[in-house]
Amino acid sequence: MVPALIFAVTSTSLYLTELWYRSTAATEQLFDGYLLQAWSSNWMMQTLGIDEMNSFGLKSLVYDHIYPPGLDAIRYLLMQPEVSNALPPDQVAVDLRLYVVYCLIYGLLNALVFLWVKDLTKSIGWGLAGAALWAVYPGHLMMAMLLEPSELSLLMVSLMYFFLYRFLKTRRPGYVPLFLLSLLAASLSRSFIQIYVLAIIVIAVAAFWWMSNNRRKALLWQVPNVILIALIFVHPVKQFVMYETWSTTSYGGYHRVGMLGIDPTSIPQPQYPQYIVDNALAFSSHYNTQETLKDNYRLEAAANAYLKEHPAQSAKALGNSLTITVPELLRPTSMYVQNFLVESLPWTNAYNWLFSGWRYLLLIAAAAALIIRSRGRQGTWALLRRYSWFAVFWALIAIPVLWSNRFYPGREAEGAIWTDAIRQKIFLEVPVYVLLVYSVWATIHSRRVKHADADAPN
Repeated sequence: MVPALIFAVTSTSLYLTELWYRSTAATEQLFDGYLLQAWSSNWMMQTLGIDEMNSFGLKSLVYDHIYPPGLDAIRYLLMQPEVSNALPPDQVAVDLRLYVVYCLIYGLLNALVFLWVKDLTKSIGWGLAGAALWAVYPGHLMMAMLLEPSELSLLMVSLMYFFLYRFLKTRRPGYVPLFLLSLLAASLSRSFIQIYVLAIIVIAVAAFWWMSNNRRKALLWQVPNVILIALIFVHPVKQFVMYETWSTTSYGGYHRVGMLGIDPTSIPQPQYPQYIVDNALAFSSHYNTQETLKDNYRLEAAANAYLKEHPAQSAKALGNSLTITVPELLRPTSMYVQNFLVESLPWTNAYNWLFSGWRYLLLIAAAAALIIRSRGRQGTWALLRRYSWFAVFWALIAIPVLWSNRFYPGREAEGAIWTDAIRQKIFLEVPVYVLLVYSVWATIHSRRVKHADADAPN
């Protein structure tokens, strides 16, 4: 009941706030008269054009090689009211409907944070405090108004974290397929799944069977687990079969050479397999072009060869990349794109100051110290052992964030300094916020227990 109420109240509140802001904001505070940030969903680097999708049909989602098709599948549905009436797709209508979808996702994520904090603290009050803290976080609000895949991906990857946490806490095998289903949904909404992740998923599910509190029952759960793993493999395998790459991202090649510091203009044009060019030519839309495909093919091959032939230099280059991405990672998420609504909130400056730079690192360190103090060394060590697989999957999401710097096409002379770490760190933050709330609760709870023990009669 409480999670449903949080979902309903926060989703509706965001929707009404957006309506109110559009009706009262000055002209210069809205983009194109209706957008809360500068970009329509129709002109993101990660999305296809609705006109091209309409003319090519659902096959466009298969021939999409720049990004997983999750958001475009939603946009395809959102343009059907016009298309079904023999009208051309309406970009503004699709965007406005997507804002509503993202309000719903925003509410679901707030409800998830409530469930997670409540599960840790056994307190509805603390769960409400955790959900409120996350609901008003300017970075989350900005992401819920950004019409690209991040908010959709954030919900899916947060569900993955939560179900993984529940399995590790209870060892009930029924949580594993829920974890895999969330991971599948996340992989279809953002480029979380790379070839190294696929191998770890297989190892993890085998380990989860061994760790289950009932291995015989867990053996039955392996049937849906295997099916879901196979489905997770489908999209990367499709990419490899059609385009000879395991990755799916607009500029995967530029990312690969960027984190290694290899000048993309120094890499010669190879002989491209004709079939991948033919597949790329079958459907073009915005950034989904043969030029993008060829760049990714050429630069990925060069980066992979460099890693094998120059491991020491590669390690040094990866270290240099952190000097670009980490400072960006520590900037406030809400500053990724101009959003006058978020900037006008009275708590935005305080939030941005506290959850950025050395203050953010200090908060995380303080949370860890409070948990260690409240649980003791043995209790902390037991906690680390129990949730070690959580750390593995959190790190798998963190790796592409930490090495997200790349060259920008057409501006290669500037160096590999372009990074999305300020935005991508949001995928790491739900567990961090839950940890912060839990650390405060654990400290207060342990003190109450000690005081109760001290006051107890001998």
